Amino acid sequence: MKRKITAVLMALAMTLSLAACGSGQSEKTSASASQKTETKASTEEKTQEKTEPVETQVVRVWCDSAHSQSIRDAQVEEFNNTIGKEEGIKIEYTVYGTDYADVINVALMANDGPDLFSPSSNTFAQYVQAGYAVPIEDLPGSESLLNKYDRAELIVGDQVFNDKVYSLPFSLESYKMIINKDLFDKAGIAEPPKTWDEVREDAKKITEASNGEAYGYFLATQSGWTLDHYIYSVSAASLGHFGYDAVSGKYRYSDGLPIINNILGMIKDGSVFPGYENMDADTARAQFSAGRVGIVMAASFDVAVYTDQFPAVCNWVVCDPPAIKSTGYEYKEMVRAVNILAVAKKATESKDPSKVAKVLEFFYADENLVPMYEAGMYVPYKSEVVSMANESSVKGWKEFSTFKDNKMIIRMSDPKGVIKYEGLSARETLAKLLSGGFTEDAATVLKDLDDRLNAGLAGLDPEVYKAYVAPSSYNVKR
Repeated sequence: MKRKITAVLMALAMTLSLAACGSGQSEKTSASASQKTETKASTEEKTQEKTEPVETQVVRVWCDSAHSQSIRDAQVEEFNNTIGKEEGIKIEYTVYGTDYADVINVALMANDGPDLFSPSSNTFAQYVQAGYAVPIEDLPGSESLLNKYDRAELIVGDQVFNDKVYSLPFSLESYKMIINKDLFDKAGIAEPPKTWDEVREDAKKITEASNGEAYGYFLATQSGWTLDHYIYSVSAASLGHFGYDAVSGKYRYSDGLPIINNILGMIKDGSVFPGYENMDADTARAQFSAGRVGIVMAASFDVAVYTDQFPAVCNWVVCDPPAIKSTGYEYKEMVRAVNILAVAKKATESKDPSKVAKVLEFFYADENLVPMYEAGMYVPYKSEVVSMANESSVKGWKEFSTFKDNKMIIRMSDPKGVIKYEGLSARETLAKLLSGGFTEDAATVLKDLDDRLNAGLAGLDPEVYKAYVAPSSYNVKR
């Protein structure tokens, strides 16, 4: 009872005290209450501002990497639903087929295509010269990605032009031979071919043993890159180059004459899958997957092709590439540093180019490359990515991603994109030659190709040319 009385008395005393203070204190109290109300309203407004949706910017990405599409699609979807929603970015990811070269060329010329695109080594330098591609440095916020690479290791004429970085290496591309062991067994061939001469011999045996149901070898002359990679790149350990010899600073397609003659021999023997003159890469590879071709040359990305894109029904085995000489290879295995994306001019004209930089960094992220390595899609350019991943169990991947005795070297850039020359390109020349379009023999055609390309090299500015010639430390010999 005492406590209750005391409480009442205290409340009464406080009321009297407030009354004695007069109206001035009352005004202050009222003003304080008003300020609190305004502050609360301001806080509510700010809260509403924060919860309002961020304006979304669509970043368009175009490429031709069909073999990795399943993983990339999932990664892009996750990005769009998480980071993208938070930062107002939506990636529109489009994968094209064999028409990619034409599609991207038209789009870039019209400045009405993607923000980021997959660059082709055959045309990228031309896009740079024409201003269709712009340096990565032109994107605000790109510094964090650029700082992950050693600038001195980037390749002039491939990643660097005019002392500016236009693309970055993502993976390494290696080259091997793949055989259909079922067809080899059926033809009574115990071992895979070691030389190009043996490739021709085995292709003939396989074709004869198959009675028109299968053939020894395939070509895809409608996809010019296969003529580069499946003939010259796969033979670099025998040639010491891939058509362009960076050590001598000259084009030397003529060095591949023994290979070309063997391929022409297989055509003459009837050992090449029919219709190759009008066949593109996917069509040809689908025939191997169906068990109708005995021997194919392949790049590391073909593991995913024969595992996921066109799952092979045959027992296929990855082997070392055929040599020109029976004594084996004289040079190191040459691998190509692959750039997955470049920046289109359109990206710098977007509402917020820094959002394009975020997307570029996302595509190059190490953690996104890990599942692709494990799935047998890409050999990482950066070795630390391998240490982050589990060893891949995908068939054939170990053979493509393991470089024996460290006898491997990253090849230098091909200056085709910066020279001017007369007549057909190397790919067009090889396609016409293998399709029977020349009256001259192969030796004459290849010499003419070298002469025309080397004349183009002679017309280069000496400082530009010097960037494409290997330094003395670049040792291609075993």
